[in-house]
Amino acid sequence: MRSSETPAVVRPVVAPALEFEAFDGKSSVGENARAHSLEGDSGRTHCLTRVKGGLAHEGRKLSLSLLFLFVCIFLAPTLSQAQDPGRFLDWSYQDGSALLKEVGPRMPYLATGGAAILATGSQIDSPILNGIQAGNEGGVEDFLSVANEFGSTKILPLTAGLFAASLATDNARFQDAAFTSMQSLAYSTAAVFALKYTVGRLRPEEGAGASSFDLFSDHTSFPSGHTATAFAVVTPWVMYYPNPVTYTLFALSAGTAVARIARDRHWPTDVLTGAAIGYFTARYLSKRHQNAALTPDEPRIEFTPTIAPDAVGLNLRVNLN
Repeated sequence: MRSSETPAVVRPVVAPALEFEAFDGKSSVGENARAHSLEGDSGRTHCLTRVKGGLAHEGRKLSLSLLFLFVCIFLAPTLSQAQDPGRFLDWSYQDGSALLKEVGPRMPYLATGGAAILATGSQIDSPILNGIQAGNEGGVEDFLSVANEFGSTKILPLTAGLFAASLATDNARFQDAAFTSMQSLAYSTAAVFALKYTVGRLRPEEGAGASSFDLFSDHTSFPSGHTATAFAVVTPWVMYYPNPVTYTLFALSAGTAVARIARDRHWPTDVLTGAAIGYFTARYLSKRHQNAALTPDEPRIEFTPTIAPDAVGLNLRVNLN
């Protein structure tokens, strides 16, 4: 006699496959396709390859920017038509120590502020990222494609070429602006390189969330090197030639920042920090060089005669700066 009870249906328990968020360059995070099993494995491999390449990319940018900087510095005395081409060599070793002295005492405050930005900003990173990616279409996408390249290593020959061209003129302001732009790129890239390796933030395309960090790793989302480059290169030109035309160059820098978010390469707080590094580094160097141009160099050795009612002498003053 059969039992009237309905036999239980045994469902196999399947472990969920680790999800990988594929990126097609235009879709938002919520719209990106999910790849599982073998497709997920290949997707994760592609993603990890891009992640590990991030730090190497910044390393190449730093090496190339320093190479261009020093080659141009040593060519300056030969090619320059303006007075005192040796100032570029002086700036190359004086500015670095001066910048460290300026930033050093503020480092605890900067570190605290950076941690606060990451802690609070990561809560709103995802909504902002989704909103930007949703509006990335049509003419906006075309502009962002151009702006994205403005922060890549392709900008290095342009900055070096402008400085080399300036050396063929007798325009000291043009020379100083071009040199400061190239120098700002090198210095800001060094700062970005150090922070990327230290913080180890995962990129949006890795699908781990805005609060995911792996200190001292190959994860290089924070801060955005492209954005730092875009602002470092533009800011000196705005400082030396302040007018509505140069101000519009910041639109290109801002476009670079938006492009990095739209392409799922960075969180909003990444590009905000990158922009700050590039802008303030370039602003500091620009002001320092402009002040040096306004203040004539003091003689290394100066003799001053002294005449008094009861004595005649000669003062010797040596400038060691």
